[in-house]
This record gives sequence, structure tokens and C-alpha cells, in this order.
Amino acid sequence: MASIIYKTLQLYLLLLLVVRLEAAAFVPASAFQIQNLFRTVDLTKSYLRESASFIIENISEEPQIEYYVAVPSGIVGNATDSHLAIMEVKEKRVDAAVSLAVEIGPSNADLADWWVPSDVQFYKVQLSKPLAAGETSTIQMATATIGALEAQPKLIKQPEAQNLLWTGSKLALSPYKVARQRTKVKLPDRGANAYSKVKNDPQVEDTTLTYGPYVDSEPFAAETIQVRYEYHFPVVEVTKLERELWVSHSGGNLATEERYWMTNAAAKLSEAFSRLRWQASGMAGERSTAIQGFLVRLRPGARDVYFTDEIGNVSTSNFRADIRDPVLDFRPRYPIFGGWNYSFTLGWNHDLGRSLKVLSTEDSGSDTYMLRVPLLEGPDNAAYDVAEVSIILPEGANVVDIFSTYGDYNKEESLLKSHLDTVGRTVVKLTLNNIVDEHRRNELYITYTYSSASSLHKPIIVSAAIAAIFFAWIILGRIDVSISK
Repeated sequence: MASIIYKTLQLYLLLLLVVRLEAAAFVPASAFQIQNLFRTVDLTKSYLRESASFIIENISEEPQIEYYVAVPSGIVGNATDSHLAIMEVKEKRVDAAVSLAVEIGPSNADLADWWVPSDVQFYKVQLSKPLAAGETSTIQMATATIGALEAQPKLIKQPEAQNLLWTGSKLALSPYKVARQRTKVKLPDRGANAYSKVKNDPQVEDTTLTYGPYVDSEPFAAETIQVRYEYHFPVVEVTKLERELWVSHSGGNLATEERYWMTNAAAKLSEAFSRLRWQASGMAGERSTAIQGFLVRLRPGARDVYFTDEIGNVSTSNFRADIRDPVLDFRPRYPIFGGWNYSFTLGWNHDLGRSLKVLSTEDSGSDTYMLRVPLLEGPDNAAYDVAEVSIILPEGANVVDIFSTYGDYNKEESLLKSHLDTVGRTVVKLTLNNIVDEHRRNELYITYTYSSASSLHKPIIVSAAIAAIFFAWIILGRIDVSISK
């Protein structure tokens, strides 16, 4: 009896092992081989940017439509300090590059002690059309990662230079065999002061380091390298952004207000801040990692710009109202060093006609409109943990459709009662996580219906209220409230 129980237990454990392997050990089929991969690691901004251009060849006997991209699983989601902000893949077969649909695929994060790396997250890419056996196609890929650069050391004195450290691989992470590849590391103007050396690599030229070429790299091959370099700029991280756009048909105005909560993620000061030393370094023209000001490029036609913080209006700002390229140059009340926080509010107005288009008109008076606005505006070289973008439509408007060129967001609709509202305004709120300043090129389109009767609703209510007060005043004036004998 004991032997039967023991054999049954062995069979059960074996089945569990097989199920675990089938569930966790995902490996893309070896249907492709990569040729001539050229990868660029861009360290000129406060966050990591990578791009790669390569040729894929279908080495299988069947047409292929799905291609897999691999990234470290630690940068996907919010589990760690590093977050993947951009994942874009394009295909170029003839002349123009076409953006491809990318969706998150299987992950081997729970897999351990097997030949497939356990820290790999796959993204599934749909090619523009099936790639026949033996055919090739050119792929262009771009990523941006927040929090991948580390200050070293983490504490510095006020006049000291800041150094950032990047740790990565000289080989591109790929689930397919790579016939030939190179990696170029692009640095800021001072170049690198320390970097990994492997035999004759890297080749150093001004502000670039080139590793390779390497031939016949196996799938998931990696070799760690580090680059340490001076970075004389702040590391701007917006922990939260609340962006509101108010649509007014009666006033023909689009009002924008943005509320920022930000921190400087650069190296922190190891000693107390010295105002005297700060003024002396400014007179000497020395660079600093402190946030001293921002340049915000607004859309043409911006006007009535304001800049406030928790104390009130900040006068250290300058708005250059150029017709084609208006720029807001503003400075905080004090320099924001590493680890310091600052919150402020920006606002401006636009003519609604620049952003609104009438799609159709109905005899009933209910017209269909399309609003086109930037998904994000704001300062350069900034990363955002959370951004909440709210579109407040006029009272009586009904949303028909919402579309954005950036698709990774959470959407919700609600009602908001503002001044003299009765029914309430429709609010479309989009929540975006882990984005960067490069997302400013994305746009948001909202299609909604709005009737001319709705535009008269508030004036009628106000007129009726004034008339009621006027008649009440007349009636009360005619009442004799004197005390008679």
C-alpha cells in the first residue's frame, strides 16, 4: 500500500513539473535571424533612450506574421524604480516606415534555473503583412526607460559635478540569433570618465563609445558593461501632473491649466545649502544640477499666461508671445537641488477655433464637433510618474468617441458642476503612467455633440434668476411693513 502511495505522489509531482514548464518556459519559435543590428544607447537626457535598426530574415519554411521583442521584465510595470515609458516598433519594406501594433506578451519572470532567462518580458509585434520564407524586412525599434540611470555617488557637495552610471549589455537582448551587431553609446558634451573595456572595445570618438561589431550572437546573449559620465543638468521627475482643458463654446475659448508636483532626482547635497556659494557659482557661470528654470514651448496663439505656486503669483517669468512659437520662460523662487521638491501651476488660453472642427450639423440643432488637443505639454527633458489629463466639455455636451495616438491610458467619464451649472459638465479623464516629454507629439481627439439650445441654457438661467430677484424686489417694496395703531 505504501509503495502505491509513493508512486502516485511521484507521478503527481512529475505532472506538476511538466505543467510549470509548459506555462512558464515560453520561448519564441526560431523562425527569424537578425542581420546587421545597429543599436544606439542615448545618455544625453535625464532618462535612458535606446533605438535599434536591424534586418530580420524568415529562416523557417512557413510565412510569419508575428515577431517577438524581448526587454528586461524589471522595467515593465511599477514593481521597481525603473519603468518602460516608450516601446515603438516600425517596419520599413519599401520606402516609408509603418508603425506596427505592439502588445505585451508572455513573461518568464517566474521561471528559474532553466536555459531561458527568468528576467525577460516579451512583446508581440504584428508585421504589416506575412513575411514569406527567405524574405527580409527592416525593423526600427525605440524605447525609453525612466529611472535606469543612477547618480554615483548619491551625495555630492554643492559645487561638485554630478556623475551618472548606466549599467547595461554590450549586446542587444534578442530571442533570435544575431548574425552581426554593434552598440553605440551616445554621451553628453563632456563624454565618459569611466567605462568598461573589453579587449579592443570600445572605440572612443568625441562623445561616443562603440562596441563591436560582434558576429553570431546566440539568443538571449548578454555581457554587462558600465559607463560613468558627468551630467551637469537636473534629473526632473514629475511625480504627478494634473492637466485640465476647459472648453467654452459661448466664450470661444480653450483654457488650459496644469498643476505640477515634481522632484529633482539628481545627486543630493551632502551638506547644508549655502546661498553665498550659490551666488558665487552663478557669477562664475558654473553649471549646476539644481533646477533653475524651465522653458515651455506652447502652441501658436497662446495668451493670458500665468505662473503660480503655493505662495501665490511668481513674478520671475517671461512669456515671449511669438505668433508661431510662443515660449514661457519661468524660474522657481529658489533653486531645486537633488532630493528637493517643488509644486506649481501653469495656465494659458487659446482661441477655441484653432482646436475645434464642426463635423456635421443637424436640423434639430444638435451639431457634432471634434476637439483636437495635445496630449501633453510642459518642460523639456522631464519624466512623469502619473499624468491625469481632463477635458471639461460644455454643459449639455455628449461624448461620441475618444481617440489618442498614444493608446496606453485609463479612461473615465464623470460630471462636474461649475459656476451656474445645473445638469453638470461632462469630464473625460485619461490617466497615463510612466511617460516622458517625447509624448508631447501625441494628440487627443474627442468627438461630441452639442446643441445650440444648450449654449443658451446658462444665459436663460441667469436672466431668469435676475428677473426673479427684480420682481421680488418690486413686490417686497410694495408691502407695507409699518406698524399701525
